[in-house]
Amino acid sequence: MGWMAITGVPRVPEGVRVRSRLSARFDGPQALVVARAPAGYGKTVAMAHWASTTEATGVWIRFRENQVGAAALVQLIGAELDAAGLLEPGSTLRSASDALAGGADPWQLLRHGLRARGGAGTGTITLALDGLERLADESSVGLLDALLDLPGLQIRATARRSSLSDETALALKLDRAVIEPAELALTAAEAAAALDAEPGSPAVARVLQSGGLPLYARLMAANGQGGSEPSDDDIAALLDSFVRVELTGGAWDEQFMGFVTATSIADSLDLRLAAEIATVARLRPTGRSTPLTTEEVAALLDRAESDGLGLWTGSAASPSGRHEFVYTPVVREAFERRLRAARPAHLTALVRAVATWELDRQRPYAALRRAVAIGDWQLVNRVVREHWNEILRNHGPQLRVLFHRTSLVELRRQPLVTMLLALEYNRSGDHRLRALEYFALAGYAARTQRQRSSPPDRALLRAIETAALRVSGRADSALGAALDARDVLLEMSAQDRDHLGRTEPTLHNQIGTTLFYAGRFDEALESFARSTAIGASRGLKGGLQGTALSAGTLAVAGDLTEAAQVAEEAVRLDWPESWITNYQGSFLQLAEALIALERWDADEADRRIRSLDPHRPTIEHWPLLAHVDAVVGLLRGEPDRALLRLEAEITRQRRRSSAAARSLARLAETRSLLLLAAGDAEGAKKALGKAPNSSGAARHGIAAARIDLACGLPEDALRHLLRVQELADSRSRGERTTLRAAALALLGDHDRAAPVVHEAVAFLIDRGQGLALALVPTEALDAMIRIATAAGRGDDELLRRARRHAAVASLTAGPVFTAREAALARALPEARDTAELAAMLSVSPNTIKTQLRSVYRKLGVTSRSEAIAALAARGRPEPPG
Repeated sequence: MGWMAITGVPRVPEGVRVRSRLSARFDGPQALVVARAPAGYGKTVAMAHWASTTEATGVWIRFRENQVGAAALVQLIGAELDAAGLLEPGSTLRSASDALAGGADPWQLLRHGLRARGGAGTGTITLALDGLERLADESSVGLLDALLDLPGLQIRATARRSSLSDETALALKLDRAVIEPAELALTAAEAAAALDAEPGSPAVARVLQSGGLPLYARLMAANGQGGSEPSDDDIAALLDSFVRVELTGGAWDEQFMGFVTATSIADSLDLRLAAEIATVARLRPTGRSTPLTTEEVAALLDRAESDGLGLWTGSAASPSGRHEFVYTPVVREAFERRLRAARPAHLTALVRAVATWELDRQRPYAALRRAVAIGDWQLVNRVVREHWNEILRNHGPQLRVLFHRTSLVELRRQPLVTMLLALEYNRSGDHRLRALEYFALAGYAARTQRQRSSPPDRALLRAIETAALRVSGRADSALGAALDARDVLLEMSAQDRDHLGRTEPTLHNQIGTTLFYAGRFDEALESFARSTAIGASRGLKGGLQGTALSAGTLAVAGDLTEAAQVAEEAVRLDWPESWITNYQGSFLQLAEALIALERWDADEADRRIRSLDPHRPTIEHWPLLAHVDAVVGLLRGEPDRALLRLEAEITRQRRRSSAAARSLARLAETRSLLLLAAGDAEGAKKALGKAPNSSGAARHGIAAARIDLACGLPEDALRHLLRVQELADSRSRGERTTLRAAALALLGDHDRAAPVVHEAVAFLIDRGQGLALALVPTEALDAMIRIATAAGRGDDELLRRARRHAAVASLTAGPVFTAREAALARALPEARDTAELAAMLSVSPNTIKTQLRSVYRKLGVTSRSEAIAALAARGRPEPPG
């Protein structure tokens, strides 16, 4: 990394006059220098000459697409810097693609990568950006902000039109220079040198009349346009005229003209693509029936360069290993217009050849755009199958435009495309109903296509189907698709598995997620383990998500000992930046939060789960996150506030049509628990509802038994627990055993209770659980402590620690207040109104109103005077122990 050069610079054609005055402008001290002018002013050639001679270190980047987004831009910068050997081995930019796939902030990623490089003492990095106008506004803003923050970064650029870099206010923050058309225009002396003519000759005068347009001089035009600064339309007309003149004048032979016309279909091309285009277009050397050779193709491209039609970029020996020819944009557009008019029969085959080449060169969106244009759905599906994540990340808004004219009839036949659109609409957070329509359509399309599909496609279609059904709330149907996809994958040959490419770990993750939500934890863990193993053996980052999913599943299932081990291993892995706190790592954060809750550490659990807040509006795991929030509120002694947050979250998700019946049933248990902790046993029973005839019956029985215990009804609790059979997960087994021990202890039956208390404590310690004890109503937990102390086996130590974090008070001695409610009740007789209460307790009036409603409800009254009377009759209230 000790050399100094800009890599990937286009070759300046022989015969092109070097204008040193422009090189000096690019070499200026400013952080940003932009050459801005319409096409034909020689911007790229001028910057290429500077870049090929400067002592600066950096990379040349040419933008091929319009509206380049932030993620695509940062990924491209990272890839070019890495290819040029300008990044340290551990740089976050080396894995930019994976990090961005996980939702990393592009600009934070760029800053981290370049600061780390600067910290290594490797000096300033220069980005030579050809075509700045192709950046989306968000990309321009982000790039300029990064330039302000990074002293070790400078940018040199060309642009065909004004952009945010031209804003006057920018000069107040940043040293910048703009090379205007007047500076890029040829002087009389430069025009004379370019034309090999006298400065006062008519030819030079015509060039100067065109505005000193370098392209005009290079094409040796005889009929220039008037005005001092030609427009793009003027230049397009000039090029069309130039082509006609060169053709009729005999300057270009038929072979060269046909070759340039055919190859203009590509934005850039190498010798292989140029030869393939020549074959498709049936171009033959005069008097020969065989196709053009590679040497003949190279000679034709060299001639195009010498005639000023384009430039060679890179070289076979360059770090990127890419040697491509790029036509000057307006030249290419002129010849492409001619191609579409003269060779319409060849267009589809030519576009397909270019699209396939672009896909091989890892330019998936360009390939997708061409494949859609010619209606080649087989190629469209190949591009989506191999690069759906990158396309979604870098070109999401463009996808909507690309497919907006595609009929629903066609989309019913294209499940991959439909799923891609569903994901794009879903992630925006504002188009949930449209996303659900596409999810349903993708599921339908996958079902209709799968019978005539190959094993790899069948596995992919069924995985798409299970994901679509799952996020649409159709859990039972999703399970059938997941099981079928799993069977296809397990029976697949090694050769077929190779066709899955980088998607194989992701398929196992999707299958496992459906199994998880079906409550089949062991099978889900098997799928996640396969994802992890495949990712590790093939270097695929999707396997990291499998590890995170394993940790979260183990924690939800109540196997906290194993969950902690997997989580500890996971954090030591090489994660792309931001993955751990984005969707891919969401189950790892969930696992860490649940582990903290089992230690009664509400603050750590809250910190972990807050890291996922940016994804709450769109993440399908929102019910799990909402449950953790609720338990955090319980441990903090704030059940009423937690209940309000839970109900608000459910309302938000219902509005988005994201509240599936199974999720709402699970959260009904959470809501019931909050109401019980708030002292409202009747409300808790009502929220819990009737026992379901499904896999949720066990959870319902456990929740009902807890309510019974809080109400001092241990016999009823035992009856509920006797109906709880076939517990599939450790969490349910731990809670059932703990509540059974608590009920027996509350009955005072020492002989029966002692062994069950010991069994419960031993099981909870083995599984790393502690929360089950904190959720035992206080009188029952105290009874367990007495039984354990008398038994003398040391079990009382864990029970006493749990008692300090007890979240559910027994309700047999009248209403139970939280600490804040008790303080308010004691102050109520002394205050004249809500404002005075708020001042006394140092909280807001709105908080007082919320707490008053809770106190009134627990006392069974409806007014302040009734509450004071009830409190006087009951005695001084105290907070729960």
